[in-house]
Amino acid sequence: MASKVIKLPLIKKSSLSRPMIVALVEASAKQMHGVPYGPADIKGSFSSLIERGLVEFKHVDLQNGKQYMWQLTPEAMKMLTRLGVYKALNK
Repeated sequence: MASKVIKLPLIKKSSLSRPMIVALVEASAKQMHGVPYGPADIKGSFSSLIERGLVEFKHVDLQNGKQYMWQLTPEAMKMLTRLGVYKALNK
């Protein structure tokens, strides 16, 4: 199974607003439970997370075809850990 991450250009690098943090937590919860998600599934600032490089689009080659999915970047996971959110979601 090969995968390829499609990198999008970063636009902003400022601090996150409350709606962006909520969107990041929603995306993280879905990802940890193996639920596919995208802009239509996350309320609010999903596009802002993409612009900041906290969510990326991944292309995965499976035996039965190709799958495209969104995933949090390592930077986003570090941010959630610093906020204490990631640890709370893992309980």
